[in-house]
Amino acid sequence: MNESIELQDKTFVRYISAAELGIIVSQLADEINAYYSKFQLEIILVSILDGSFIFMADLVRKLTFPHKIHFVKLQSYDDMESTGQVKVLLDLDVDVSGKHVLIVEDIVDTGLTLESFKGMLTNSDPLSVKLCTLLSKPEVHNDIVDLDFVGKEIPPEFIIGYGLDLNGVARNLPDIYKLKI
Repeated sequence: MNESIELQDKTFVRYISAAELGIIVSQLADEINAYYSKFQLEIILVSILDGSFIFMADLVRKLTFPHKIHFVKLQSYDDMESTGQVKVLLDLDVDVSGKHVLIVEDIVDTGLTLESFKGMLTNSDPLSVKLCTLLSKPEVHNDIVDLDFVGKEIPPEFIIGYGLDLNGVARNLPDIYKLKI
């Protein structure tokens, strides 16, 4: 495994190994299973594309309750910066009224995307909407969004790998790398 990589004239250093990611996902799955095991209804899982698809794939293989998987594509970033606005590029194709919903996100940075999408879902009258993220940057999102299941809190650094990208590349990296400053 490479300790550092060069990508688009930037240097990234390994930050979270694939082995550590596996442990984080297993712990999250345990928490989520414990919470949702009390419900008799099928749970709707909503993955926010593109970044969360690898995390979602690993997570759902560890879930033990009945669930259906759906995807949305939201955009709030351009290059390495938040635009401050959320665009819906692929909308949810299921009625969530009267259902429990778990939104699965790869990383919560500003919290804008997740809070905006949760608000959209809440208008559809679900029984509950819970938020799960692999990574959270609490120094950035502060109290903007309440997260129910958090894999790991990290400082406000730019990261790539394990689904996270830089201009559409590096999602395939099994480890997570942070920008070297």
